[in-house]
Amino acid sequence: IDAASPWIGSRTSLRPRDAQQFPGDSLPPALARALCERSALPAKELFEATETFELVRKRVRGAVVADLCCGHGLAGLLFAIFEREVERVLLIDRERPASADLLLDAADEVAPWAREKIEWRVEQLKRTELPEGTGVIAVHACGLRTDAALELAMKACGPFAALPCCRPHRLHPAPDSLKNALGADVAIDVHRTYALEAAGYRVKWQEIAEGITPMRRVISAVLPRG
Repeated sequence: IDAASPWIGSRTSLRPRDAQQFPGDSLPPALARALCERSALPAKELFEATETFELVRKRVRGAVVADLCCGHGLAGLLFAIFEREVERVLLIDRERPASADLLLDAADEVAPWAREKIEWRVEQLKRTELPEGTGVIAVHACGLRTDAALELAMKACGPFAALPCCRPHRLHPAPDSLKNALGADVAIDVHRTYALEAAGYRVKWQEIAEGITPMRRVISAVLPRG
């Protein structure tokens, strides 16, 4: 697929006719076709989740991975499908959309081993408890929810990765001097980076492919081993 195509960032739901956009016999295109056949989610969200997963999978994977503010849960589901060392995936959000079941059905078709790893939790982040060492991902967790996910990762002493969005310019505690000098979006992510590094994490900034979403920065962080 041409990365410059406007279809990449489209909010239009995938349809069965779109399955032809994903040729090939390997597992990734087979999963994409299964999602198309079920009209499971917008094209934009497919590419957001898969691009973020590819950037952070080696940094976040572990026995347990939690996908916070997960929506349909595709990012977490990708860990269950493609990472053998991931034994359990927690999909956590304050409600479970109907699309979540469509995604699980698509996974059953092409990766039947994934469902037994999945645990869905309908709960708010302030009530969430994670096992020690849990890897935390948050793909477009709006506003301060990204910061709540970050705090849960640090509390669990596990790796963290986020594709932040909708940064709360006025509400976020990042210094106003940085917001004015760097722009609020950058300043907020700098503030998050300082918090992670102060807790001993090694932080990396990356970007998903252009055209998928204007909010492309991925922040990932790991604790040094030993």
